[in-house]
Amino acid sequence: MGILDEKLARISAMVEEGMSAKNCAETLRILGFDGYDEDTVKAFRLWNDYMPLELPYDEQRRNLHILWECVDRSPLGINCAFAIPFRQIIAKKLFKSCGDGFVANEGCRFNFANNIEIGNNVSWNAGCYLDAKGGIKLGDFSMLTEYVKIFTHSHSEGDHMVREYNGVEIGEYAKVYTSATILPNVKIGKGAIVATGAIVTKNVDEFTLVGGIPAKPMRKRKFDGADMSEMNQYMLKDRLFQVFSDEKLP
Repeated sequence: MGILDEKLARISAMVEEGMSAKNCAETLRILGFDGYDEDTVKAFRLWNDYMPLELPYDEQRRNLHILWECVDRSPLGINCAFAIPFRQIIAKKLFKSCGDGFVANEGCRFNFANNIEIGNNVSWNAGCYLDAKGGIKLGDFSMLTEYVKIFTHSHSEGDHMVREYNGVEIGEYAKVYTSATILPNVKIGKGAIVATGAIVTKNVDEFTLVGGIPAKPMRKRKFDGADMSEMNQYMLKDRLFQVFSDEKLP
């Protein structure tokens, strides 16, 4: 077993045991962050902790979110051999639900991870931002590419503390391309594509490509296969870090 495997195994064991302040401090030490003891971890506050929304983390989720953020600020955060499996381990316990084969690149940010639901083989590329206050669901094999932003709340113009929350759903095998923005109360249909730079304000039909500001339907998605399993919608070459089956999906 190599050094990275040993680190992952130790962290995975502590996650399964429960990410207490003690285990969080030890994980931070493994990640190369010094000066964090149990009391320091307990005093740590995330942006979420100061939000008016009553969707608080429990102690374990707060500590897991701290670790997610910290790994991006360490050399291990750009070492995919460590960082991708690390994020998979964390996501299983941090998100409301997370399937197998989740791949997240560096710089992905979110709030209220306990309001994020993820299917199998979901992938996020670098710099995505998910505002999960109103809830976000991502179906199997859905894909967010670089710097995608998803928002699930809006503010009153007269009182910034008055907010409205509406969830976003990304269907299975849907793809959202670079720097696109999804606004609250939007459902992206199965197999749909959102073009680069689009701002989506309304629902997107299945297997439809939309683009522009605001996004509008442009054409049907190009796909000649017999079923969606032939889309080969994996983030990395050789399906690395993800799970697959040669059986046809229903």
